[in-house]
Amino acid sequence: MNDPTFEGRINRRTMLTAGATLLAAANVPLPGKAQLGAAKRGTVRDHLWVFAVPPNTDFDRFKRRSVMTPAESAFYFGVPNIIMVQASTSESKYGRFEPPFEQYAVALKALKRVAWSVVGSGGFSAEGETREVLELARKTPNFVGVMLDDFFGSPKDWKRAMWTIEELADFRRKLQQTGKKLDIFVTLYTSQMDLPLQGYLDLIDVITLWTGDMANLEAHLKKTEKLAPKVRKMAGIYVADYGTGKSRPMEEIKLQCETSLKWLRDGRIEGIIFLGNTAMDFDFESVEWTRVWIREVADTEL
Repeated sequence: MNDPTFEGRINRRTMLTAGATLLAAANVPLPGKAQLGAAKRGTVRDHLWVFAVPPNTDFDRFKRRSVMTPAESAFYFGVPNIIMVQASTSESKYGRFEPPFEQYAVALKALKRVAWSVVGSGGFSAEGETREVLELARKTPNFVGVMLDDFFGSPKDWKRAMWTIEELADFRRKLQQTGKKLDIFVTLYTSQMDLPLQGYLDLIDVITLWTGDMANLEAHLKKTEKLAPKVRKMAGIYVADYGTGKSRPMEEIKLQCETSLKWLRDGRIEGIIFLGNTAMDFDFESVEWTRVWIREVADTEL
């Protein structure tokens, strides 16, 4: 019997194959070639990251549904590197990365570098998830590290970090046993820099520095450089105001982006991180300005 549906599938496949052949003959790059993982070494873009959490987990902050996935946020900003961060206990009611994690990593194959949290938002961690992240990092080519987010406590009642120094040292040994060079990233807020952190920072590879104090950006970086001179550093930028649930003031986002770019060009930091995907689909002015700014500066040489 003649099946028009079957016939249509064959014709569409034939058409697509023929189209790809013509494009190749005309020396036109196929879509698969335009991967963010191909970011040119030595350019600003190669040093840009997105900090991403499960979609919609910041609903309590914005009071609006967000559907932007981590991979979509990297594509939207034109950024080749990503930090994947698990939701906190309170955020998880709106969504979380559910194990097994391997399927989430499929969409990240087009990116250049991936780091995945073993301590997530709000200091969340689970032994089973940590084991899974380590195995995923071991066998996934573009995984370059693990993230300790919200790892250090509040200065007001600080007693300890999420792990003891001994536990962090033991985790570092497990990381080395994967057979890959994997970095440990940590979140450091400028309000935490007077805490007794030295023993921890000796076991850290990359500090990601976060602040809401735009008046003292330079002073905060200098203090971080003095605190941990041998630890590599990245600057964190909030693309929206997570306190008010609105767009950031334009003078703030512009100042922080330009200041961070200067630090990157001066070699004082090795990356700029944009947080985050759950604020990117609300049409905030600060988000759109940042996206356009990235497009303008990303392919310039350092």
